[in-house]
Amino acid sequence: MQRVRDPIMALQLPPPDPHESSGAPAAGFAVPAPMAVYLNGPPSPRTERVCDAILDLRPGALIVLASE
Repeated sequence: MQRVRDPIMALQLPPPDPHESSGAPAAGFAVPAPMAVYLNGPPSPRTERVCDAILDLRPGALIVLASE
């Protein structure tokens, strides 16, 4: 059985920003686990899947301004 993937999920992220930290967090600041903050309320299932995929590739904090 072939899985149908969301076309958005097939997109690849651009390379990391050279100033994006990939090591230890700054002193006095730590995100205990990857997290997404949805400023426009609860996300749609599709938006949540996309955010989960981004956080799988680049763990940290993700601020989401999507409007459905």
